[in-house]
Amino acid sequence: MPELSDYSFVALTPEVDLSTFNCGDEDINAFLHNDASNYQDQKMGNTYLFLSENREIVSYFTISNDCLNDLGEQKGFTNNIWNKLHRKISLPNPKRIRQYPAVKIGRIGISLNFQKLGLGNQILDFIKGWITIDHKPACRLLLLDAYNKEKQLAFYQKNDFIFLLNEDVDETTRLMYFDLTKLQ
Repeated sequence: MPELSDYSFVALTPEVDLSTFNCGDEDINAFLHNDASNYQDQKMGNTYLFLSENREIVSYFTISNDCLNDLGEQKGFTNNIWNKLHRKISLPNPKRIRQYPAVKIGRIGISLNFQKLGLGNQILDFIKGWITIDHKPACRLLLLDAYNKEKQLAFYQKNDFIFLLNEDVDETTRLMYFDLTKLQ
């Protein structure tokens, strides 16, 4: 069983050949092939890769800064929903805040050649630790919009991500979060 530490961890650069990456999902492939470099150039998201010894892309993920706001009525956030969420992740300080700093996982892809080896769980564990240890800005939550498909939702739930809303159950994606204080 391979370990994530068997591979090189690098930031996306123009020298990396992205053209052969295929994870079996056209949207995830297309983002890496067509958009990741532009997102990085425009400071919209940073992409990181795990490379094999022969420089094949094993996996990639893209992250960006985000925050979870009290959005009022946007995306189904009523005051009641915000209050329930706030109680779940409340701070020791009883003062209610209106936003939580977060990092959003925009994309994760694992090459077909490396799937079903347990690397997905390792990548999420890596991101959780890397954000809390090496990521310098304060960050309370990891956020992601998971494909609303049974396999993907089960994967994220197995990795302790929680649905933010019940109101998005019929949407294409479901907003999920991981509270990084669980790692303390």
